[in-house]
Amino acid sequence: MTNEGDMQGEPVRDQVAIARSMLRDGHRGTLQFDEHFVPIKYVIDPESGRLAAPVMVAMLSAAETILFVPEEAEDSLQMLVSLEQIDENDALADRWRIFHGEPEDVRWAVIWIDMAKLERVVIDGDALMTPNPLQEAEPRLCNLLNDDVDALRKMTEVHGGMEIESPKCVGVDAEGFDVRAKFDAVRVWFDTIAESEDEARELIEQMLVEAKG
Repeated sequence: MTNEGDMQGEPVRDQVAIARSMLRDGHRGTLQFDEHFVPIKYVIDPESGRLAAPVMVAMLSAAETILFVPEEAEDSLQMLVSLEQIDENDALADRWRIFHGEPEDVRWAVIWIDMAKLERVVIDGDALMTPNPLQEAEPRLCNLLNDDVDALRKMTEVHGGMEIESPKCVGVDAEGFDVRAKFDAVRVWFDTIAESEDEARELIEQMLVEAKG
């Protein structure tokens, strides 16, 4: 794929990694459909990397939909996306409820990333839709974090920048984990990439020790 980033000698691979991290930071953005701009919360499918969210009916029939993360701005991750309606009982709808609570909108959709742009680099959508390498271990790692609520609260305050009265870890991937708050999903990042469940467990246990100390 040739793009402006290639011609300018920019590190395209680094921009792809940054874009993937931006998608996981807060799980929220602004969706433009036709001339409308609406805040949206989403989750990432651990198996395919697609996004999923409750949506307005008009979003499903819009001629063009663009997702800005974290918000509509020049330096945002800008993605041309396609929406496909799914059933409210789909596993991704359940995952969304675990992350964000009960939705206001009653339609559900998976969101395919067709193409993205970050600064001057154009990114193929498939490069951003990647499986979570820790998907099979995710429930076990969530349980490890949720076993000590006081330590998780401290970790979220120190590393996530938010004090949560009743924190609950709802997702873990190679870069970090997500903690559900009352109105937000708070991101806590690892210091390094966890290539396996053992590495993720080691990083988590180290953070737990620091939180207790």
